[in-house]
Amino acid sequence: MTYIRKDSRILADQKRPTLTRDILWLTVNGVTIVNFYRQPRYDVSLDVLLRWSAPERTLVAGDFNAKHYTWQTGRLEGRGEDIATWAAENGLNLLNTADVPTNPHGNTIDLAFTNIALASAVVEDHLATSSDHFTLSLILPDVSLSLPQAPGKVRVTTEEELKRFKELVAAGACRVPTDAATASQLDTLAAALVDLLQSAARAAGRPVRKGTRSAPWWTDVLRLLPWRAPRIRLCPRQECGWSMAVRQTRRRG
Repeated sequence: MTYIRKDSRILADQKRPTLTRDILWLTVNGVTIVNFYRQPRYDVSLDVLLRWSAPERTLVAGDFNAKHYTWQTGRLEGRGEDIATWAAENGLNLLNTADVPTNPHGNTIDLAFTNIALASAVVEDHLATSSDHFTLSLILPDVSLSLPQAPGKVRVTTEEELKRFKELVAAGACRVPTDAATASQLDTLAAALVDLLQSAARAAGRPVRKGTRSAPWWTDVLRLLPWRAPRIRLCPRQECGWSMAVRQTRRRG
């Protein structure tokens, strides 16, 4: 079961590549989200998933009931090798931190895979959800849950934003190609660097609103100066001329 927030800017659609009650395919604003469940010792849903090819911008998450050394130290169990091979062939990266359990029994069986850059997963074991599994919180930083808009400026200025920006750049640096022998490879490297920095900035910072701008640098300086606005006074001759013009106008009226 999957819940989606009601919002006019969110376009969601359910896909049905095959009939199964244990897999739910959704597309949300161009992102394919697969909610997966594999019953213990029952491989029908897993066989369906392993035959499915993941498109770009895909997130697959759920209870796999399987073990593999890439997410839990120990023996293979529940076709963990098949799952790891399928993920690698489809270019899906595991978001789980190895050996961080997703249930009270100390096992890591709730998994998340994606090909979206800079995505992350956190096990929220402090949340009481009345389930025998911990909550796996997923963040897709480079995905906008709104209708496509023209890209705008992003501000990354606070210490927390800068720290998050550095973390995201460090995490995504491994995906940047290192070959730079030819002009084509240099172009690919430059494009990957620009994409990484822009994605990290959008994820860590905040958009600059139109119509807002920073206060001028001299505002604080002028605030400290004991100055007064000059008063405009008419000289006596101008005052007399002005009064006479007013009297003549009244007489004519």
